[in-house]
Amino acid sequence: MAVAREDAALPPGEGLVVNWSGKGLQKLSPNLPCEADIHTLILDKNQIIKLENLEKCRRLIQLSVANNRLVRMMGVAKLTQLRVLNLPHNSIGYVEGLKELVHLEWLNLAGNNLKYNNFLVLGHGANQ
Repeated sequence: MAVAREDAALPPGEGLVVNWSGKGLQKLSPNLPCEADIHTLILDKNQIIKLENLEKCRRLIQLSVANNRLVRMMGVAKLTQLRVLNLPHNSIGYVEGLKELVHLEWLNLAGNNLKYNNFLVLGHGANQ
């Protein structure tokens, strides 16, 4: 499987984009390439059910897994540098794994099957 690499719309030196949109992926390989210069990973329009094998992508700043079949989002918890997390149009039922994402600035969960729970109050501000 080839990796589509493009220059990111980030300032010079801020990293690269890996775009695997629409590749028919059902799962993420343990051999997922996550070199240190990759800061954005786009996995939109696949059939991914579970976010796994992302441990070595700890330097990711942006992750998009829109229009997949995700049912849980726990796989993002170890991506502590994330600023943008885009997970719309999946089958996610509960918000989870966000406590560790202290740099998160933008979260999109539109079009999921969210149930109400206490995790919807993020509280990364001064009132913790």
